[in-house]
Amino acid sequence: MSKRTDFSKERRTQGRSLSAAVHELAELMKTVAEQQGVDLQALLNEAAARGAEERQQLAERLQQSVVPLFIGDDKGRPGGIGSCVLVRLGSDFFAFTAAHVIRDAGSSRLWAPSEGKGGKLLPLPQCTAYLSSSSNRDDLDVGVLVLPARELGAFQQRVFLTGTEIDQDDLSDDGGIASFYFVLGYPASRIQVKVSNAARHIDQKSFHCTTSPVAVAEYLQEEMSQSDHILLDFDHKETVIGGKRVKPPKLEGVSGGGVFHISRHTKQGPLVAIATRNLPNTRLPRLIAGTRLKHFLAMVRELKATSAPELFR
Repeated sequence: MSKRTDFSKERRTQGRSLSAAVHELAELMKTVAEQQGVDLQALLNEAAARGAEERQQLAERLQQSVVPLFIGDDKGRPGGIGSCVLVRLGSDFFAFTAAHVIRDAGSSRLWAPSEGKGGKLLPLPQCTAYLSSSSNRDDLDVGVLVLPARELGAFQQRVFLTGTEIDQDDLSDDGGIASFYFVLGYPASRIQVKVSNAARHIDQKSFHCTTSPVAVAEYLQEEMSQSDHILLDFDHKETVIGGKRVKPPKLEGVSGGGVFHISRHTKQGPLVAIATRNLPNTRLPRLIAGTRLKHFLAMVRELKATSAPELFR
């Protein structure tokens, strides 16, 4: 067996070399800026703060469409089980998630908060789940919940992605500097969520990160099809918030969350995949894997072609 390449280590080394070069360049520019009465460090600090604020605003906007899912335990207490993304196609409403999230729920009723930052836990409308998955490493892990329009209730206040907010053309990945990939979901860790059992009120922190897709060689090493999946860089040792390296939360519960391709200029961009797993399946994953949206849209088309119209009403 050939030796595995540590692509994560290579990216970390390259990233730190680039950061060092940028730092050296900034130090050289400070001298020139000071001669002209410009406080370059203040400008850099303002730019960093503005970028952090823009990412937080992006997360808060997408939290209206990316929803945590809960089930009750044997005592009726809610526990996080995963995430989902709300999508409207024409006049039909769906929740896209990972198939294993629905399997883990079994026959239990699914619950979700009524608002993006939390709120009262409400049962999802009685919906029908459709799964496409296998035990293979290259598992598509597609789960589609059909949400009857007449039973949306409080969830009508949520934002269902539609139109250009959805990648319906299976666009190619972009590793350029004009855009980035944004992953958003809800860790199931107890330190990330506060639940008032009596009031059935939830206050949960979302997990979000800015990242980029990996090179073709890494898909080959992981034995995953690039046409079916997206693999995104995720390095615990390089997670930075506010300019400082931090330890990110465990990603259990992020499965079913959204992967978005965002323009740096407009801060807009479509949902391109649903997060389905971490690689390797250890305490310190180095990749986030997602199933491309085309497979969810294909399942919806199949449902529309083979199901009774009453399913969607």
